Amino acid sequence: MTFNSFHDPAHLYFVTASIIEWKHLFKNPKYVKIILDSLAWMQKQKRILLFAFVIMPSHLHAILKPENETISNILQQFGSFTAHEILKELKLDKQQNSLKAFKEHKRDDRHEHSIWQDIQAKNIYSEDVLWQKMEYTHQNPIAKDWNLAEDRADYIYSSARYYDYKQKPIIEITDINEWLASTPPPRTAEGA
Repeated sequence: MTFNSFHDPAHLYFVTASIIEWKHLFKNPKYVKIILDSLAWMQKQKRILLFAFVIMPSHLHAILKPENETISNILQQFGSFTAHEILKELKLDKQQNSLKAFKEHKRDDRHEHSIWQDIQAKNIYSEDVLWQKMEYTHQNPIAKDWNLAEDRADYIYSSARYYDYKQKPIIEITDINEWLASTPPPRTAEGA
């Protein structure tokens, strides 16, 4: 796996992870649960703060902040664990067509299959970029190419319901507004 980001412990990251060949693996709630469980576990283990997410049929977006680890370590752990668990379930479910596709398009000779394309992590370097990425994440399910819900807050695999209506999302998140209010701005050379 490669990651297009540099680690800055003060930064949040906009993460995009897409399934090989854009397969709609996450139409099946069993595979979505693997992703949700992994994100929830990483939060409980204090590896990440998760501020926003959406899991689409073929990909996911998340806004997160690594805690005590680099973004590349976090994404490697997430990608490796979820790929392993998804492959295990695909084999149990005898999903031969999917297994064949993931084998034919493997990206690393050390592994028999690949589930993920390169996982992208982009540094969020300003509050304007943060709000743009939050909006993009939450708008995904109602985009014309997807049309998965009429109201973005109705899409269960998203944190939009929390930000739009203060309803509990399917997994816990850290409220970005509360976090911003409690986090001092980074010190600059002028303010040092």
